[in-house]
Amino acid sequence: MIVRVVPESASIVAAVAAALVVKNLVLSYVQVVARYRARSFSRPEDARLLGLAPQSEPDLAARAAGALRNEAENSPFFLALATANVLLGGPPFPLLVICCLYVIARLFQGYAQVKALQPQRMIAYLIGVVTTLGLAVLIAVQVGS
Repeated sequence: MIVRVVPESASIVAAVAAALVVKNLVLSYVQVVARYRARSFSRPEDARLLGLAPQSEPDLAARAAGALRNEAENSPFFLALATANVLLGGPPFPLLVICCLYVIARLFQGYAQVKALQPQRMIAYLIGVVTTLGLAVLIAVQVGS
């Protein structure tokens, strides 16, 4: 099989990966700032570093950690499918639409997680799942034709 990468599609996947990395950095920053402001660390070695006793972390830090975990559970699958689409020579426009929806949904899902917004968090999560499924269908159509 000859791989026929469309450069525009590869650029789209690179931009998605970069956007998700920035999102993760922001969530990590929120988590760290929440811990330092509350001077509250659950891991003994972290608390000891600042001369504190371990204690439960603030809700904001726990929420940011949850958003990071959720990202780590979902985005690798999307990025793998997007990369497969590129390697199959998929057209850039459908990929762009799906990727834009995915990134917007994931950004909002992380925000809603940190801000404790429900049902917005669930809706954003489901949009991310549907776009991932849409990407899988796009790939199936390409493979089948």
